[in-house]
Amino acid sequence: MSEAGAPEPDAAPGETEEEQRRSLERVQRGGIPLGAERRLRELSAGRGAFTSDLSVGSYALCHELGLTPLAQVMGSSIYQVGYQSTVPMSYGAGFMFELDALTRAWNEVRDLAFGRLAQEAEHVGADAVVGVQIASGAREFTEGAIECVVIGTAVRSGPRDRDAGRPGKRGHQVLTELSVPDYAKLHRAGIETLGVVAWTSVFFVQASYQTQMLSGFARNQELPEYTQGIYQARESVMAQVSSQARRLGATGVVGVRIGHSANRTNVGAGPYQQGGLLVSFNAIGTAIRESAGNEFTAPKMTIDLTEGDG
Repeated sequence: MSEAGAPEPDAAPGETEEEQRRSLERVQRGGIPLGAERRLRELSAGRGAFTSDLSVGSYALCHELGLTPLAQVMGSSIYQVGYQSTVPMSYGAGFMFELDALTRAWNEVRDLAFGRLAQEAEHVGADAVVGVQIASGAREFTEGAIECVVIGTAVRSGPRDRDAGRPGKRGHQVLTELSVPDYAKLHRAGIETLGVVAWTSVFFVQASYQTQMLSGFARNQELPEYTQGIYQARESVMAQVSSQARRLGATGVVGVRIGHSANRTNVGAGPYQQGGLLVSFNAIGTAIRESAGNEFTAPKMTIDLTEGDG
């Protein structure tokens, strides 16, 4: 059965006009197109060769761990950023505030992409997706558009023919940014991976009149409002990431990648337009749970007592 509850169409490659309409309805609900689902179900049933972005070493390591690579899976979304309605006014004093429309847009576009990644993993019967790579940014083909694409390799515990042709349990696919070697290290240490946690915050910072005047002086001087803006964005992001990890029951987050940018910009319009700094801060990592029963044995010294005469 398809996502909408209808039987899977037995169609030739390429979608009919009706299938395109149904695919569009699926995308509007946060789903994946019919063609993508059909291809993934065929792979799950053992028809066709799978693809992955795993290296030879990572592929072999999967088999050592009892993981079977199933397919390369993807999630994507292109999103229109809404209008930022509220712009505080300041006359000489520095201030900062979060651009809620931009913050929501970046987090929603990422959530849509990861949601579709999980759906693709479900259709091939995966237990997890490893080595997830994320690419995002603004797009020039339409004003105010942003895009997020995530790609990884779906894997399953056990042999390929286990439950062949049957989708995995919805919501039970573990997504992780960890590489296969890192995933293996945690697996061997008995540490459970729970999923990806991520957040983005975007702030507008306007420097005070005094700070703006510093740019005309030939001396070293910190720009305090801009520094504070970076810290404010970071604290907002880390609070959200920590909250997500707690909801997953995690004891920590590993492999955290942090990115930030700071660019001059204008907000508002007409007489209400104000110039300042656009600060964007983001973090993404993998939530883990370490059992209290895990025991880590310290390495022992070994001395070779054999003679080295040759």
